[in-house]
Amino acid sequence: MENIKLKIREKYMHMSKAEKRISDFILANAFHSLGMTAQDLANGSGVSAASIIRYVQNLGFDGLSSFKMALAAANSQDDDWNATVDPIINTQDSLQTLSGKLEGLINGATKDFFYQLDYEALEQAICKVRNARRIYLLGIGASMLPAYDLFHKLKRADYNADYYFDINMCVEFFHYIDARDLVIAFSYSGQSREILYSCQIARERQTPILAITRREESPLRRLADLSLLVPNQEAVVRIGAFTSLHTSLLMGDLLYLGAVQKDLPELESNIRSTRKLVEGLKTRE
Repeated sequence: MENIKLKIREKYMHMSKAEKRISDFILANAFHSLGMTAQDLANGSGVSAASIIRYVQNLGFDGLSSFKMALAAANSQDDDWNATVDPIINTQDSLQTLSGKLEGLINGATKDFFYQLDYEALEQAICKVRNARRIYLLGIGASMLPAYDLFHKLKRADYNADYYFDINMCVEFFHYIDARDLVIAFSYSGQSREILYSCQIARERQTPILAITRREESPLRRLADLSLLVPNQEAVVRIGAFTSLHTSLLMGDLLYLGAVQKDLPELESNIRSTRKLVEGLKTRE
């Protein structure tokens, strides 16, 4: 059964104000909501009882009873998540409130990430990383950070990996790629023109494309040979990349850990050696 909490959080940004109030109340009172009537939920959310019925029907349920069954199942999987889903800051928020919102946002995103993680796709992706002749990482804007972070980790583990801040330079070098290589494209929206153009070139050269993107159909997913999906919790137009950045970094870390797992003794030796080289740049008192 699909986790209803995950479904609510993914749909949250596209909900009406009334639906958001209902979502906030239910997710903050997930256990108590099981014993409430439609009128109880309406009173707690500040909406009408009819709005509650429309809400559960819009989520795909025949009525409140079937919705509660799904909520009970989600509670058994996730018995301690208790935070508001609304990440938007308020001018009246104290630092403690902002901290609490961010904590709830990241905790919820992390739990959703591992709940919906496709281990079979991840295993296939790890095999592609391990067997690639060269690995080209793509990412712009907020997606630049997880792309560059994974590049650095792979490079330190002696993988033949490349990341270019200048997308024009990257496209030039795609002249040399072929089926032996791998392109890893980070794009939460799956719509960034620079990333799509690069992937189209890779596809023409029969180079496998691994997309790390959100759980929603997009041009990038249609171009990719394999997709690793992160929860679709954040609007594409947003005040800042919070959950999308966090979950994309998590996916990159899992790719890296899976890739180097079989080479730990050699990796540990390389890490110690590279650390000694970097120590030469440290100023000692």
